[in-house]
Amino acid sequence: MDPHPGTQPADQPHEPRGNGAAPMTVPRGYRPAKCAEVLELDMGDGLILYNHDSSLVHHLNPSAALVWHLCDGEASVGQLAIEIADEYGLKSPEVLEQVSAVIAEFDALDLVENRDGTG
Repeated sequence: MDPHPGTQPADQPHEPRGNGAAPMTVPRGYRPAKCAEVLELDMGDGLILYNHDSSLVHHLNPSAALVWHLCDGEASVGQLAIEIADEYGLKSPEVLEQVSAVIAEFDALDLVENRDGTG
């Protein structure tokens, strides 16, 4: 049984589901910090994450791995999106949507927690 029905792996494109639901997102001010019980292994083409609490293993593609590495609890989702967009010459609104969706997925899988002081 899927412990998180309606979610997609972080390395999968976020397309509308058959039920018409929009991709998950988090607020722009959400400050993602890696949960201490998550172990990571660099595979060269992405990361393998192991959540000790849930005993689940996750594979992140290079794009999701980049976002993961930036989850230090200091920068907000909005700030992360601007940094990524500037670094790679991408459009900020599109990057914000994608980063927000990936962080929401990490949050739903208990891989990160919000350090903004409000949630």
